[in-house]
Amino acid sequence: MRSAAQQASSAQQTRQENALDLVVDSVWCSLEQAARGHHTAWALSNAMESVDLRYRNVERISPAQRDELLSAVIRAQLGAIKHLPESYRREQIDAGMQALAGQVMVWAETPERSIQRRQHTLSDLHAYARMFRNDLHNISLREEIDQRAWERREQHIQALRNRG
Repeated sequence: MRSAAQQASSAQQTRQENALDLVVDSVWCSLEQAARGHHTAWALSNAMESVDLRYRNVERISPAQRDELLSAVIRAQLGAIKHLPESYRREQIDAGMQALAGQVMVWAETPERSIQRRQHTLSDLHAYARMFRNDLHNISLREEIDQRAWERREQHIQALRNRG
């Protein structure tokens, strides 16, 4: 029979695993949303922020979760190429998505493996991902501004129609 301390420890571990599963599912959903072209910049930015906040933590994702996320990253990259503004260079998309894939891979590594990585490599991964995420955030803000401008034009046109 297990002691109360063992049961409490097991319950805590299960809660942590469930919380991590929810985070991974949320990242996966955001990546799939980006792949479909539904608010691509916003969804990708959210996925990248979630990964960035967690990939260097103690909690590691499983190899199966890593593989699911990497597949979603590829689909999201194709979606970004298709749906982000043509003025945004595709090389920047590639660099940002490669950085995201690298962060996902680090997130699944054992602490021993992560220690073997050169610190500047991890810093570069973080920097490339952050630059891309900043760009995505700006693209998303621009889309919001454009949407409001469109709504104002529609209201103005509707007002003109109502007068006439």
